[in-house]
Amino acid sequence: MDGTEFKKYVGENIAKIRKFRGYSQEYISEIVDISPNSYSRIERGLNFPSAESFAKIISALDISPCELFNFPNKESDEKIRKEIYRKLKIIEKDREKMINIWLYINSIV
Repeated sequence: MDGTEFKKYVGENIAKIRKFRGYSQEYISEIVDISPNSYSRIERGLNFPSAESFAKIISALDISPCELFNFPNKESDEKIRKEIYRKLKIIEKDREKMINIWLYINSIV
């Protein structure tokens, strides 16, 4: 992972958490004391916040720093999808098993 990807993933995580909390970019940028444009650039992975801004973002979102560094593992995710598809193909004729699997998947996602 290079620096560009790193900034992108951190920015995506910030945006995802902000939206989940129901905050606007303007609200967070005001708390962090940076311009809305600068904050938007952070979420888009174009800029990385200073240490001070980073700490303020974490505080405003009420999260731990590690939550921003939980990056997707595309290879692992693809393997999981393929395995789920393979298992579903095996049992597709058994409706009861399909329903149970669907209920299980919904309970963990």
